[in-house]
Amino acid sequence: MGRRAVTNPPPKLGIIAGGGAAPRRVIEACRAQGRAFFVVCLEGQAEKTLAHDAPHIWLPLGAFGRLKETVAAESIAEIVMIGHVRRPSLLELKPDWLAVRLLAKIGFNSLGDDALLRSIGKVIEQETGARLIGAHDILGGTVMKPGLLGHIAPDAQAEQDIARGISVARALGMADVGQSVVVQQGLVLGVEAIEGTDALLTRCHALKRDGPGGILVKCAKPQQDDRFDMPTIGPDTVRAAAAAGLRGIAVESGRTLLIDRDTTRQLADEAGLFIIGIG
Repeated sequence: MGRRAVTNPPPKLGIIAGGGAAPRRVIEACRAQGRAFFVVCLEGQAEKTLAHDAPHIWLPLGAFGRLKETVAAESIAEIVMIGHVRRPSLLELKPDWLAVRLLAKIGFNSLGDDALLRSIGKVIEQETGARLIGAHDILGGTVMKPGLLGHIAPDAQAEQDIARGISVARALGMADVGQSVVVQQGLVLGVEAIEGTDALLTRCHALKRDGPGGILVKCAKPQQDDRFDMPTIGPDTVRAAAAAGLRGIAVESGRTLLIDRDTTRQLADEAGLFIIGIG
């Protein structure tokens, strides 16, 4: 009889968790795969109940030294940074001695959001020895594909708004400002800055015009590292878009995480919103 092949288990994963539902999806994926994991919940960012039933620790974003110690103590070999992270002030960051030294080196206040995340990611790899990977490496087939997600399609006006939104979103990305823009009938109702997509949608609700609703367009920044801060949509995005009076969501295919695909599609169809992946 031949020997049965031995499959090595995947390396232990450290999940650096920000806000929103995406970190929970990574936890669920690890459990489904039988993969060992440990959650680093970021104070003031992650949901309070995120890891109540999972091995975890709460740390401020600036606790580089304790993060390094945790990675070593937990034998973490790979790290994923997932979830919305609101850029903190230096006071909120609560930097320890290692963070102060490293942030002074990379220039905290001189960097845009994506450049800062890339720099922090590089520091994490260098200081901990763990390999930084993207959430899509864990979640598998949840990256948005080209074309429609549900049964509703954009009309001619919506297609014009999508094209306008792509142009503006690309310009935002080049300036390392944000990923999202809301366009209605050719008018830019709002662009994403530090507040995040949900706050953008809330703000745009008060600015909407009469007639066909606006479109949320999300694109990755041209210089963005897809291992973290990929554009993300899911059920919460659909609910917020519907509450804001929008009629559609257009996201960059291949570079946008899709959380809970079936629920997202169902909610969009029920709300009369289209979701489309754009090339």
